[in-house]
Amino acid sequence: MGTERLAVEFERTDDGSVVLHVRGRLERGTAVVLEGILQALRPDPTPIVVDLAAVDHIDAHGLDVLLQAEEDARRRKASVEVVGVRESLRARRSPLEE
Repeated sequence: MGTERLAVEFERTDDGSVVLHVRGRLERGTAVVLEGILQALRPDPTPIVVDLAAVDHIDAHGLDVLLQAEEDARRRKASVEVVGVRESLRARRSPLEE
């Protein structure tokens, strides 16, 4: 613990949508950073894109933040889209499955 790092860069595109470029490890010790940014953007009605191309690890806490953001957006008739998930994160397999 104590070595977790997460960086989030904010970009507003020409069409007004917000892109969050997330880099590092999205896990218990860092997910609160992304959660806080998403909560701060909540009043903004423009679409939000969360780019995870530079994320090398996601745990259950990080996943929960993303799922909660999508659920909240759906309730508000807004849009939160997660893009750039690395194949290595999608294809995680249990050692029992190998």
